[in-house]
Amino acid sequence: MGRLTNEKKVALAERMFIHDGMTAKAIAIDLDTTEQTIGRWKKKYDWESRRAEALAAPHKVKEILFKELENIANGEKKKIEADGLYKIYKVIEGLSARTSVQVVLSVFKEFDDWMIDQDPDLAIKFLEYHKKFLLFKAEQV
Repeated sequence: MGRLTNEKKVALAERMFIHDGMTAKAIAIDLDTTEQTIGRWKKKYDWESRRAEALAAPHKVKEILFKELENIANGEKKKIEADGLYKIYKVIEGLSARTSVQVVLSVFKEFDDWMIDQDPDLAIKFLEYHKKFLLFKAEQV
């Protein structure tokens, strides 16, 4: 990977950890930094709890359900109770009459995935604004 500013590394590492589910070690290798640095950022910016919130996002629930469908189709034993997962998702969704943070997160994730192919530098700039908007949205709850 080319020379990145520290700010860009933090933004990329954040996305890799929260949305892509990568480990600190894998991120450190990809971004040519130390695992300790990633761990420091993870703690400083509360990535663990944000990762947990991201797992409740509609795109993530859909991803989990499709993975379960694939496992069942391959003859593997059922790992999750899909009905239970869906009920939990509906409760989370129903907690807010407005567009939930999870829905906004899903839309941003889809947009970011598309934007990275269009203009990677601009996509990184958007990440900061998406983060600010998500924090703003979370404060409204």
